[in-house]
Amino acid sequence: MTSRRWLGDERGGVAIMTAAFAGLICVLAALAVDLGSVSLKARQIQGTADLSALAAARDLARAETAARATASANLTDLQALTVTRGGYVADARIKPEDRFRPGASEPNAARVEVTAPAPLFFGRWILNRPNVTVRRTATAAIPGGQPQAMFSIGSRLASLDGGLANALLSGLLGSNVSLTVMDYRALAGAQVNLLQFSDALAADLGVTAGDYDALLHHEVTAGRALKVLESIAGSDTKSVLGKLTRTPVDARLKLKDLIGVEADARQGLREALNGEVSALDLIMASLETANGDRQVALDLGARAGLADVDVMLAIGERPNKSPWLTITGKDDPIIRTAQARVYLKATTAQALSGLAQVKLPVLIEAAASEARLKRINCEGARTVTLAVRPGVARARIGTIDEAKLKNFKAPLASSPATLVSVLGLVTIKAQADVEIADLSWQDVTFSDSDISHQTVRSVRARGFVNGLIVSLLQRLDVDVDVIGLGLGLGDLAKALGALLTPLGPALDGLVQPLLDLLGLKLGEADVRVHGVQCPTQGRTPVLVG
Repeated sequence: MTSRRWLGDERGGVAIMTAAFAGLICVLAALAVDLGSVSLKARQIQGTADLSALAAARDLARAETAARATASANLTDLQALTVTRGGYVADARIKPEDRFRPGASEPNAARVEVTAPAPLFFGRWILNRPNVTVRRTATAAIPGGQPQAMFSIGSRLASLDGGLANALLSGLLGSNVSLTVMDYRALAGAQVNLLQFSDALAADLGVTAGDYDALLHHEVTAGRALKVLESIAGSDTKSVLGKLTRTPVDARLKLKDLIGVEADARQGLREALNGEVSALDLIMASLETANGDRQVALDLGARAGLADVDVMLAIGERPNKSPWLTITGKDDPIIRTAQARVYLKATTAQALSGLAQVKLPVLIEAAASEARLKRINCEGARTVTLAVRPGVARARIGTIDEAKLKNFKAPLASSPATLVSVLGLVTIKAQADVEIADLSWQDVTFSDSDISHQTVRSVRARGFVNGLIVSLLQRLDVDVDVIGLGLGLGDLAKALGALLTPLGPALDGLVQPLLDLLGLKLGEADVRVHGVQCPTQGRTPVLVG
């Protein structure tokens, strides 16, 4: 057959095409088998990585051990396993690949990489090896973000004095308050859930449910806040609160000036507020915040065993608008007590050497104490460490311009006080000055038991002297001027010392309970941890991107 005829012969074309495609089909079939094998193995490896990541996140303290045990149980041909602990932030504003941060100080997530071989059946002759290496990664995190602690400063009532508390509350509320010691004990013992209080306040103000950012910036009268507190109170305290809410209180405050929350509202603010505080602490902190830069006059009568004790109390705003309580996982927000000035004008019941009663003016200034979060330990038994710095306390005997008592923006000057003046014939002047200061931070660690029982811990300034007014009287610089009465200067000075010495403890015992009610302490700072959220404890981990 000639070449021309052979090239034009179309017989057997289908057989030739079938043979060619059969070979191709065999190659594709072999490729499909290998690809299917690799894909199936990859799914197995990915499943192992997922389970291992969940196991590691569930036990972050032994993350690698837990992950390896899980991987070995699910993958017999495990080649390698890498476990990385870190922090995972579920924030949509962050790129998915950047949400996991290795090496976080308080890890709440684990990333696991699993490596294993996938067998090849036909591809081994092409690639000249029996398998290919497959790596798969999974990340699991405990939902809830980073650890957070709820703590407050200035919240201790060692004892309750009904008469003193009534005088202070009457001044802050602008109306007469008459509660018994049992009433105050009921308020001190009643626990208020901040989340329930916030939700009830939002409903009362018409704020959108769950919009805690808006609620924290909303302004409300102290009287309205007290009425909301009354609505959620238990039966034991509802009647007591009713006595406080009968008269409207127009002083205003923002909730953020009372409760500071360093949390993402979309992710954890609702959960962050789920903690309890004393009803009395909440009341006093609210009234104190609402009455910033206010001056209150208290007539305490003969409470200190004196003929008369008049007290002027000035409450300053908390520096930098610091809240009384904060919820945070950071170490930069600092909470502070309010500043306060107490001006006592005490008159002795007895006359000095039969001449006249002694009038003793005492000015006490309490600067803000400070506290900040230093560390949260969520591994094992929970602990929270706060850094605390007591404020400066200063006491002076001297005369001041009472109109400037509440001006905390300027130093308050004093001049020697005239203790006794008799017809210009006998004049006794005196002055004294005592200051307690501690510029260093002191660490205070709260155990799990302390947190559960809301134990109050006190930090005292180094070099603190017990009894500020006692110390003040011991340093009294006296100037006696006597004209023609035949009285020795030394005798008068000695008699003055004998008359005033017993008054020091009495006045100290009067001032400190008054400041206690405001959450202040001379030369001391009281702090309390109300709760701690450890995302790694008691929660089920989930797989994350």
